[in-house]
Amino acid sequence: MTNKYDIVVVGGGTSGLEAAKTAAQNGLRVALFERKTDPAKVQRACAQMFLMNMDSFYNERMYFSKEQQKWIFPVNNFSVNYEGGYREFYACHFMAPNAEDRIEIGNYEANASGQGTAAVVFDKAALLRGLFKECLAADVDFFLERNVTQVNKTPQGVEVKTREGDRLVGTFCIAADGLNSRLARLTGLNRDRTFLFTSGSISYYVTGVAFERSEMICMGNTYDHNGLGPVHFCMLPSVYRDDEYWLYIKGAERFDFFTTKSSFSKWFKKIEVTHKRCAVITAWSPAREPFKDNVVFVGDSCWFAEAENTGALLSGHRAANAVCEALQRGKPDREGVANYLSWWQHNWAQTHDYRDFLCYAVFFNIFSEDELTYIHRIVDQKLFWSINPFNLYRHIMNGIKPHMEQIQSEMPQLAAKLETFSPASAVELMQPVTRAGFPAYR
Repeated sequence: MTNKYDIVVVGGGTSGLEAAKTAAQNGLRVALFERKTDPAKVQRACAQMFLMNMDSFYNERMYFSKEQQKWIFPVNNFSVNYEGGYREFYACHFMAPNAEDRIEIGNYEANASGQGTAAVVFDKAALLRGLFKECLAADVDFFLERNVTQVNKTPQGVEVKTREGDRLVGTFCIAADGLNSRLARLTGLNRDRTFLFTSGSISYYVTGVAFERSEMICMGNTYDHNGLGPVHFCMLPSVYRDDEYWLYIKGAERFDFFTTKSSFSKWFKKIEVTHKRCAVITAWSPAREPFKDNVVFVGDSCWFAEAENTGALLSGHRAANAVCEALQRGKPDREGVANYLSWWQHNWAQTHDYRDFLCYAVFFNIFSEDELTYIHRIVDQKLFWSINPFNLYRHIMNGIKPHMEQIQSEMPQLAAKLETFSPASAVELMQPVTRAGFPAYR
């Protein structure tokens, strides 16, 4: 028997739940397929932070209202309820291999004292749990522990089938099935995209960490000269415990070297791993548009690498509203959701170049250990406070440029590398970096 819905959502993560909730609250009949038993359970590695209003991201300047317990999206005029815990942090520091010199993104002291802007890590399970409850209250039909195997355009809209035998038809389907989107493959959306890389890493939640100015993101490279080579890491405060940190690194060998033998080992005197999560990142160039045969794509499914939590909520909300408008106007087709497609093109594809994202991931891996230490030491000013990954490289170069004459005099080979590096070259250099561990915020 075929069940007919206005929207069939595939994927019960941040973007899928926001889309289902929004559409159902607006009166549409909504079904949602999810592979997990519990949509609120977080299994994949995630830094659990939003990219907030110190810098525009997708032309939005979202922020957290502590008083209302809401994530506010003022440009797009909506908010998302949140009842979980949070923890503030105040800067992003790129660390030299000596664990001393650093490039400082943001004024830690000013932000920590309340004179500037703090960022926030949050409990993603609490966010998902709240969205799930709102979906249930709005009568979304959930089909859990389901694996979608077929998506076909029909005269009635989109037929979605699962391995478990379900067969639903939606006037539209919203694809919210993440980085490794099966719907992007099944519909042929990936045929016009460029495959970039696949990388896997593990995130460790660790206690017993002690270092100065600890309420920040810190990332950088250390070096094992006996086999591992460059070891990339990213660490930031955990929301679960005041003494806990999230450490993202590529595997057990690198974790052991970083915490016991590197220059950073002084931070880890009584370390204990409380739990682990893993992630496999498959990166494609962005889709030409987030639509194929009445399947509307949101979040990671059509974007480069990760849309982040910010982009997931934004696109899920906007896509659901676009479908509501399309059905109200009697245009159950591409023309009906044109507002979402133009919004996505303007605020995503035309605003953010995925190569700029790659720049910050690749940049610190093209230099020798001595060159890296030199760069981190020579940039002595505090740079613009931003954790937007598409803008990080630009902010770092703005800090380096005033020192180029000195660099050319003291380290001409380093100056040549800086002058020839570009977003285009970052794409070519990406593959070796993934072997060291691609830094991901999500």
